[in-house]
Amino acid sequence: MENAAPIDWISNLPDELLLHILSLLPTKLAFSTTVLSKRWTPLSKLLTALHFHDESLHDKDAFVHFRSFLDSVMLSIKLIKTLHLKCESIHWQQHGRFNNLIQTAKRHPLENLYLYFTLFNMNNRITLPPTTFTFPKLVVLKVKNFGLQGDISVDLPSLKTLHLDVIYLKNHENFKKFIYGCPILEDLNITHVYYITQDESSKVNTGEFKSLQKLIRADICESDVPFTAIYNVQILKLWVNRKLPEQVIIPNNRSFQNLIHLELFAIASEYCEDLMGLLQNCPKLQSLTIAVLRDQDLFKNWKYPITVPNCISSHLRSCTLRFDAFEVDLRLATYILKYAPLLEVLKFTMFDALQLRGALEELISCPRISSKCNINISIGFGY
Repeated sequence: MENAAPIDWISNLPDELLLHILSLLPTKLAFSTTVLSKRWTPLSKLLTALHFHDESLHDKDAFVHFRSFLDSVMLSIKLIKTLHLKCESIHWQQHGRFNNLIQTAKRHPLENLYLYFTLFNMNNRITLPPTTFTFPKLVVLKVKNFGLQGDISVDLPSLKTLHLDVIYLKNHENFKKFIYGCPILEDLNITHVYYITQDESSKVNTGEFKSLQKLIRADICESDVPFTAIYNVQILKLWVNRKLPEQVIIPNNRSFQNLIHLELFAIASEYCEDLMGLLQNCPKLQSLTIAVLRDQDLFKNWKYPITVPNCISSHLRSCTLRFDAFEVDLRLATYILKYAPLLEVLKFTMFDALQLRGALEELISCPRISSKCNINISIGFGY
C-alpha cells in the first residue's frame, strides 16, 4: 500500500463542482489548472465568471501580454455572466483598448459587471466609451474611478444594483440618463459623482425626475442626486455637506412615504437644522441615525417643532445619535424620548468622556413616554 499510486480525488469531482471551484479563482489561476490534467482543459472554457487583475503591471510589455490574455479568454468562452476587472497599470489609459473590451463583453449574456481602477485622478484616468452601459441582461453594475466620454447612452432594463464611486460625467444631464436607464433599480450607491461641464444650462431640474418605483436602498455621499428620484426608497444612508433641499424639508404628500430606516451623516450641525422638516416627510420611519462630526455648537438654531412628526409619534423604535464635539446638546435626544411612545432603544455616542456621566444623568431623569426604552451612552470616535 505504501507504493500505491496517489488518487486524484479533485479531478474525480463532478463537473458542476469543479466549475464552481474554478469560478472562485482569479481567471489566470483558473486557466493554469489545465496543466494538471486533461480533465481540466475543457472546464476552463465553460466558466461563466471571470476575475481579472492586472497586478500593478507597470511594465508595458507585461501589460500588453495581460491584455492579450484577457482578450483571448473572453473570446474563447461562450457564456460570460460575471466580469470582474481590477485595473492598476498606468498603461490602461493609452493601451487598454477599453472600447474593444466592452464590445467583446456585449457578445455575452452579462449579468454582473465590476470595473475598478486604483490610479484615478483627473489627468490619469481610464475613460469609458459612451455606449458602455447598454446591457439588456445586466443585473449588477459597480464602477469605481472612471471617466465617461461625452454624451453617454444608458439602457439597463434589468439592472437592480448600481454603484458609482468617483465617476466623472460630462454634465448633470448624463447622470439623469443613469436614473432613467435603470427603471427597476433596487440598490443605488452613489459616491462622489463629478461633472466636467458646470454650465448652468446643463444642470438638472430635479422636479423632472420620476421616482424609481422599485428602489429599496440608497447610499448617497457628496453627490448631486435628485431626491425626487429616490422618493420610494425604504432604506436611506445620506452624507450631507450642505443644507437639505426644499423638496425634502417642506411638508408634502410625495417624499419618502416608504422610508423606514434613515442614516444621516453631516460635517456640521447646521446641515441638520431642517431635520424635523425631513422627518415630517418620512411618516413610516422606524429607525433613525444621526451623526455629526466636528461641531462645537450643536443644533444652535434648532427649534422644537409645533407639531410632532408622525414617524416619531407613531412608528420610531430605534434612535442612534452620534456627536463628535466637546459640547453636546441633548435637546434632540430629550425631545425624542418625550414624544416617541414606541421607542425601544436610544443610543447616544459622544466624543468627550468627561461629559458621559452628566449626559447619562440628564437623559435618565428626563421624561420619556415609552416604558420599554433602553438608553445606551458610550464614547466613540469617527463613523
